[in-house]
Amino acid sequence: MTAVPWRLVAPGARALREFRFRPVLVLRAAIMLMIVGQLGRIPVLAVGSSEAPLLVNDLWVLTVLAVGALSAMMSRSFKIDVVGGVALAFALLGGVMAIAAIPRFGLTGMQLVVSLAYLARWLVYFGVYLVVINIVRFDDVMSVWHTLEAMMLAFAVFGILQAIFLPHFAQLVYADSRVGIDWDDQGHRLVSTMLEPNIAGAMIMLVLLIQLAQLSAGERVALWKPTVLFGALVATLSRSSFLGLLVGLMIVLAVRGVSRRMIRFATVIALLLIPVVPRTVEFAQAYNKLTVVDASAMSRVTAWLRVLHMFSDNKFFGIGFNTYRFVQERYGYTPGAGVAASSADGGLLFIALMTGLAGVGLYLGMLWLVVRRCRAIWRDSLADRSSHALATGIAAGTVAVCVHSFFVNSLLTPFVMEPLWILWGLAFAMARPRGGPCLPRKGCVGMIASQEGT
Repeated sequence: MTAVPWRLVAPGARALREFRFRPVLVLRAAIMLMIVGQLGRIPVLAVGSSEAPLLVNDLWVLTVLAVGALSAMMSRSFKIDVVGGVALAFALLGGVMAIAAIPRFGLTGMQLVVSLAYLARWLVYFGVYLVVINIVRFDDVMSVWHTLEAMMLAFAVFGILQAIFLPHFAQLVYADSRVGIDWDDQGHRLVSTMLEPNIAGAMIMLVLLIQLAQLSAGERVALWKPTVLFGALVATLSRSSFLGLLVGLMIVLAVRGVSRRMIRFATVIALLLIPVVPRTVEFAQAYNKLTVVDASAMSRVTAWLRVLHMFSDNKFFGIGFNTYRFVQERYGYTPGAGVAASSADGGLLFIALMTGLAGVGLYLGMLWLVVRRCRAIWRDSLADRSSHALATGIAAGTVAVCVHSFFVNSLLTPFVMEPLWILWGLAFAMARPRGGPCLPRKGCVGMIASQEGT
């Protein structure tokens, strides 16, 4: 007999079906575990008083990426769509300009490592989008959305209880933290597990807008869900989150109009707010949130002016990703304390400082591609109502986060971008037929609907 040599053969799609490997379940588990938030931090890099902690959530995201890579190998397929391609180009530009900052601004090797570490984290969270567009199918979209919704409802309920019974929560969790440097003393404001009310507000706002889009489309949404999220948003006292909510709601109403369910929800909110308005006003006044000339607002104006000054000298390609802390010292500015030392409010303005007009152009192009994809879904007459509503909410939430980021650096915050990457991936899954091309095009959702009917 002739000996048969051993061979290692990568399993194919048939093996994937036989083992019933469901990577989307790992994604949904990771979404639920987002609720741990900032309660798990592992310091890794430190330069002066600045740290680059590794979050427990980072490890779960890496697990999702590993599962996505395994799934790609087993199915022998891996897709990168046009949104993913633009995002990679943006990251490449930011990394190249960070390296170029060594001779331009005299960065040290350690400072470059710290800068690129944040770029690496951005790429890791962007990887969630690539996993979603490769493993989530049309039939999985609503289950993934409901998982994200459930996580945010749990996040909001815990946050409401925390705001009432656990004031100064960040200091309770990290007793040795420096007030105003590591975490601000937020008193009775809702911070939940994010330990920061504006970031918590952005996350709540994003999911609430999708629920409002569903109500506007006539979808059946239990009214207690948006009511809880709205109450949690009020407890954050985050002006940027309410401004984002207002802009996002205007988009929802412009696209979908006002339904009876939306009117019913507005009535419930009005009835609940009337008896608590005096206490809410007192609560807001205690934290100077009824004025636009308080110290918090003025600090943002100062940050914008500093960013504009530096941008004027680096218009085309910026100063490099996450080099702000070190470059501003070269301009004679004193970096702020804690996180404020490495980032500045301004959203797209801050992105323009880091990557120039070239980078912000790429970023705006990525956002436009997402919104265009969502528009193609809600304008498709053959798509179901759930797809219309979810796509409208994703588009509105995307614009709302951009507005929010003008006051808080939420566009570069992992816990805000992670749900956004996931939702953008769901838009991809809704905008193409199963196994079809990945580019958005008119009629794509209709093809899905027609397939469902055959």
